[in-house]
Amino acid sequence: MNAPAPVVTADGLAGRLYRFLTSRYLLSVGAQAFVSGFHFALNLILLRLVTPYDYGVFAFAFVLAISASAVNNALVATPLTVYTPVIADPDRRRAQEGMFASANLVLVVALLVAGVAWALADGQLADGTGIGIALFVAAYTARQYSRNVSYARLRPLVVAASDIAYAVAGFALLAALYVWRDTLPVAEVLVAVALANLVAMALERVLLNRGDPGARRRRFASLAGYGRIWRESAAWALVGALTTMFLGQAHSFIVTATHGPGAFAPLAAGFVLFGPVRVALLTWQNMVKPELAVDLAAGRIEAVRRRIRTTVWRMVAAVAALGIALMLAWPWIHEFLYARRYADEPMGAIVAAWCLVTVAAASYNAPSAALQASTEFRTLAFASIWGALVSGVLVGVTLALFEPSVTLVGILAAETFVALWLARALHRVLASRETLAEAAPAGSLATDARAREAAS
Repeated sequence: MNAPAPVVTADGLAGRLYRFLTSRYLLSVGAQAFVSGFHFALNLILLRLVTPYDYGVFAFAFVLAISASAVNNALVATPLTVYTPVIADPDRRRAQEGMFASANLVLVVALLVAGVAWALADGQLADGTGIGIALFVAAYTARQYSRNVSYARLRPLVVAASDIAYAVAGFALLAALYVWRDTLPVAEVLVAVALANLVAMALERVLLNRGDPGARRRRFASLAGYGRIWRESAAWALVGALTTMFLGQAHSFIVTATHGPGAFAPLAAGFVLFGPVRVALLTWQNMVKPELAVDLAAGRIEAVRRRIRTTVWRMVAAVAALGIALMLAWPWIHEFLYARRYADEPMGAIVAAWCLVTVAAASYNAPSAALQASTEFRTLAFASIWGALVSGVLVGVTLALFEPSVTLVGILAAETFVALWLARALHRVLASRETLAEAAPAGSLATDARAREAAS
């Protein structure tokens, strides 16, 4: 007699599928995909509408924004996400958030003032390009902190809602600009995207404050306690952020400085196809750092190890699959994106190089998140310092000997070097943590002690 067919219950396959489809991870990644789609579409439109020089200016503005955001991430956002989630007392946690909010305000104002000063000194005020870049960089950086406030409170769906609002607002503003001007001037595009970031930040604040009667208290607080954060983690995190930015963007700075935005434009145009992937990697990292910090503080080392291992393989496989799809569709992609303005450039080789670079970046994204959650900023800094040295030297040498497109070899070598370094470093750190977890009860690890000390 045949056994009866298994019944799929709410706790079975259907239940697991439902929980997956409604999980905060999938919803957050879906919202970020919406943002990436907006950025991707904007880049495609600008590739076809503006000159390579103007597109190079637009792409370099994003490089500056990402660089400023990396500084914010080191000084404010990452300390916020790895120190505050483990503070149990709401008032103490809110006070520390207020301190980080003050630090963020100081940084954003400094960026805005520096950008306007640069525009004045460089004579960029006439067409508004300098002001547009300054506003965009400041708004982009401010939202880096705003997003991480939600992550630190373990509320990633707030970020998901604001991501959708950002994309919708950006699309509406740019559509209105195009209807009004019948074109998309780069300066005005940057201002529109900056305004969309402000809309998203306003929505994040409303959603976080709703239902929390104490949320409006201590919005800003004294920076007196920041010295401890600086000595313990932020100084090394800043060094790591700056060198990480350079190791991945050495071609941007060196090629633009020596050959101009027009020479940088083909490299930026090739990166467009992988830009959404890099944003998704950063989104995952920001979302899980607080959770990894909590798991490490509780001594769940093996769970962290399994999560990192699984994530690395999934990320690498996803990027490799994207690369294969692009290779199969390359004739159509080249005709649609590059044939009009970049026909004389080796776009196939540029895109292939970016695919390999993105695979390397995907392989160390999760280990980097775990090391940040472990407050191993010194380890991360040394990896990125050596990676930046490799990148800068190879980019300079290849640019002196070959065309600008060959400089991506230096970026690939640096990213691969960092991937190997961080894999080894994480293995050593987790093994050490595991030994501590076996010797001491949960909650007494060094990470907890440092977190409580920073919060006091």
